[in-house]
Amino acid sequence: MDSLTGIFFLSLFIATFIVLAVTRVEVSKLVRQHHEQKVDFFRAHPIQPGDTVMVGDSLTDGCRWDEVFPGASIKNRGINADTVAGVLKRLDEIIAGQPARVFVLIGTNDLPLYEYRQDSDILSDYRQLLERLRAEVPAARVFVQSLLPRQRHFASRIRRLNAELSRLARETGCAFIDLYPAFSDARGALRRELTNDNLHLLGAGYRIWAGILADYMGKPSGPRG
Repeated sequence: MDSLTGIFFLSLFIATFIVLAVTRVEVSKLVRQHHEQKVDFFRAHPIQPGDTVMVGDSLTDGCRWDEVFPGASIKNRGINADTVAGVLKRLDEIIAGQPARVFVLIGTNDLPLYEYRQDSDILSDYRQLLERLRAEVPAARVFVQSLLPRQRHFASRIRRLNAELSRLARETGCAFIDLYPAFSDARGALRRELTNDNLHLLGAGYRIWAGILADYMGKPSGPRG
């Protein structure tokens, strides 16, 4: 490789790196703004005592829970791209409403390289989240939902985290709902007929999810787990 070719490829590499860096900054800005917009909306439409609250990221946000469970007093508190730490930061608004039920599904956005967090950090924040709910909304039933599968290379880590979430739910007096088997194929990936991007759900996926949760929606506020 002559010097001019080397300079060309070095310049190309630097330009690509700059474009990726700028794109990442802009995407982070859009995610932050979206998060702030949703949280502000939630404050303007507060949770009420007796409500059922769905807490999570885009998977939760993508469902019209009031249509899936018509007649239920239900609030959707999912935010696209949210993480366990993100939910923990906005927990005050949920606690203030003193809901009857809280369904939590969060953590998949903590896994990819661009947001990567160690399992121990994810579980530490998750423990804080559950302990606060149990202490500050003592009459509520709190349901920890397992992470859903996504691409196959995430399978072993998701299974490991789900086992830890099951244990954490028991330790904090919450119920654990294992969604994973109903959505996973034989290799641990999200079933192809339930998604068009290996992460988010199509209508069939939400029907399965709602069918699982139906058994828990009708239970009155009462004993933990």
